[in-house]
Amino acid sequence: MADTRPVLYVVGGGLSGIAAAEALSLGNGRPRKVVLLEARPHLGGRTGSYREAFDGQVHDTGQHLFMDGYVATRRLLKALGTESRLAFLDPFSLYLMDRKNNLSLFEYPLHNGQFGLLSGIMGFSGLSLRSRLSLLRIRGALPERNTSVDHLDARSFLEQSGQTPEAIEKFWELLTVSATNLPTHRVSAALLVSILKESLFSGEGPGTLGYNTVPLSELVGGPALTLLSGRGVDIRCQSSVSGLKIDSGRVTGFLAGKEAVSMGPEDQIILAVPPWSFEELFPVERMNEPLVQNVVRLSEASPILSVHLWFDRPVSVPLISGFSENALHWVFNKDLMMGRSGPGSLPDPLLFDFGYSSPARLFYPATMLSCVVSGAGSLLGHGDDELVGTAFETVKRLSPSAVRRNLVHARVIRDRFATPVFAPGQGMYRPDARSFLSNLWIAGDMADTGLPATMEGAVRSGFHAAEEVERQLERRRFLDR
Repeated sequence: MADTRPVLYVVGGGLSGIAAAEALSLGNGRPRKVVLLEARPHLGGRTGSYREAFDGQVHDTGQHLFMDGYVATRRLLKALGTESRLAFLDPFSLYLMDRKNNLSLFEYPLHNGQFGLLSGIMGFSGLSLRSRLSLLRIRGALPERNTSVDHLDARSFLEQSGQTPEAIEKFWELLTVSATNLPTHRVSAALLVSILKESLFSGEGPGTLGYNTVPLSELVGGPALTLLSGRGVDIRCQSSVSGLKIDSGRVTGFLAGKEAVSMGPEDQIILAVPPWSFEELFPVERMNEPLVQNVVRLSEASPILSVHLWFDRPVSVPLISGFSENALHWVFNKDLMMGRSGPGSLPDPLLFDFGYSSPARLFYPATMLSCVVSGAGSLLGHGDDELVGTAFETVKRLSPSAVRRNLVHARVIRDRFATPVFAPGQGMYRPDARSFLSNLWIAGDMADTGLPATMEGAVRSGFHAAEEVERQLERRRFLDR
């Protein structure tokens, strides 16, 4: 007997596409015929990993961080069976270093609500008392509607909210560029506000950061392939979609590689692709559609640069260290993150020469470190040797033990299309899940989740698009009774 179920196509096998396919494969209690199309040879999109020839191990192309309040991401990872592979900081604790090499610990407990955050801010020695007091005022400045400040850049919003120049340069700039992949003067204030409401000033109390303890390919891509295949999803990797055919207000077909796919009257298609790939899918005569033009306005990309370093002997550094007023933003202790170094390890005695007031227990040896620059457009043209040198110098500022270590290998990874640029005023161009075509739905970074292009935003958009498809199918089923 012929399968008469509508075919639900998901284009894009990144986080949003995986989330959409996962939700659709459940079928709202009814079996669904789901086809997931991905241009790359594997699922996972930009949450990718690679095998390093130097040590034979699998490493992430770049470091991703999670918030414990990422409810959609954790829901997806739970379905994939990998949520337990996340580790979260408890208490929240980060080392931050300024340009004068002053290293301070920003730390707060997780179980005392906003009082814990208050104590953490007041105990942060990296800012003057005046700047710390200005941090406390930011919560009262958060607007009820995030969109009401979309016309402002984040720096202007911070200045209008009474933040001191010191607080902006030493604290907010690093937080903003890390959360949005753009500096404060380039990103919409609405995105910073949304991040603050879901992290530091969440109704459940301030959240904390987490990280993956296995490569991202083992956290997302591989498990997604196993789960979705087991549910009967037709996964077609290396199947690049192009040339949407549009007729009578709906998508009637497309090209998948060299195959021409015809869509039936009940079939649906979700585009979970980055904005710079969106325009290429439409025929020339549809380029002036408002949706297409709006997405074109979101097609500028902001890059991320990662420099992985391997040393001949361990270097003692914290788990995560941030650098304000510096070309390089973060140094991650990858051996500790991936379980290759234990908390029982003793710090290098030379660390005490710096006179840190923070507990030495927060420093651990590692032979592999990952250095990250967010919003790295100005550095992309620099040569590998120069970038490796910059990363090595930053590590030496953090840990004196690095001076006496030899760098035996390095890998520079440029992700030129890491995230879209969401500048002030661009929130109005981010599309909803619905499109101008009756069977076409939108997901991915560009979708209007109110969040920047984070993992959480991508997953939420995928789930939301799947919910809209299910509502459409239920409405048609009701009308056909």
